[in-house]
Amino acid sequence: MAAQIARRLLSGILLLFALTLVTFVIYYEIPADPAKALCPDCTATEIKAIDHRLGVDESVLVQYGNFIWRIVRHGDLGQGFNSGSVNATVRAAAPITLSLVVGGALVLLLLSFPLALLSALKAQTVVDRAVLMFSILGIALHPFVVGAILRGFFNGDLHVLPHGQYCPLFGTHELVPEYKIGEPYPAGPPPTCGGLADWSKHLLLPWLTFACFFLPLYVRMIRARLLETLGEQYVVTARAKGASELRILRRHVLKNALLPITTMLAMDMGTALTAAIYVETVFGLPGLGLSAIAAISGANGPFDLPVILAIVFVVATTIVVLTLLVDLAYGFLDPRIRLRREPA
Repeated sequence: MAAQIARRLLSGILLLFALTLVTFVIYYEIPADPAKALCPDCTATEIKAIDHRLGVDESVLVQYGNFIWRIVRHGDLGQGFNSGSVNATVRAAAPITLSLVVGGALVLLLLSFPLALLSALKAQTVVDRAVLMFSILGIALHPFVVGAILRGFFNGDLHVLPHGQYCPLFGTHELVPEYKIGEPYPAGPPPTCGGLADWSKHLLLPWLTFACFFLPLYVRMIRARLLETLGEQYVVTARAKGASELRILRRHVLKNALLPITTMLAMDMGTALTAAIYVETVFGLPGLGLSAIAAISGANGPFDLPVILAIVFVVATTIVVLTLLVDLAYGFLDPRIRLRREPA
């Protein structure tokens, strides 16, 4: 077990180096000078001084070495070209994306398991086809469309769920007052929000939109696994011995269905960032997705390489850690794997 963990960590570290280096190389293929974008009217001498201050006048390898050294020695992701401390940017955006992804994954499991179980128990019936038709809407419709529909229905028509602002789980945050065009702007101090109730209430629509993005794949995957397990000999034997369906599902069927889903959840973290970008854009959540878009598009100035590098590094590190945790979880979920790892 220790040797496998060491191999996984080593491969993960090499992956982090490769991803950040590729990002550096791609940046240098983009014909853009951040100094000219920051100061378009500056002279050549002033441009040269700004390039030196930003550190972009060094070679690619020197800049990359400085980036790695700052992380290893100080845990510092550097200074953005137009966003100040990258550490501060990531600290502000990461909890929002983390809240979106973790909460969305939980909602995904709460939806996909009951739907897949219902579909598997009613296989080849109208219920089975209806579940598959319903779940496929998540992939047939773009997250922008799903988010707009959910926002329009629950916020615009029913007025039961807020949208467009983030409430922290810990601490408080000032909200921008909502008002209709033509009406006077609300007077008084701006409202505040925070805590578990406000946090979950403001993120429920983004969670649903995020879950719909992955729902078709997970429903089909879990359904196929359940159908396969329901036909196994030990399940037939358990039924013959008089075990209840609930006990069979809990002790034999659902546990086996967890194995592929655990791997899928960890592997989908990269895709989750793509989904998070869409969801954050629809609902205006200032997470890593919107930060990446702003850094790439140059919305606040030049193409912000340090911010892009930091986001790539954080996401890649998260995927590596989750992959390692999945390997460890497999040993507990499947005893056969644990027995194969043990020396004879």
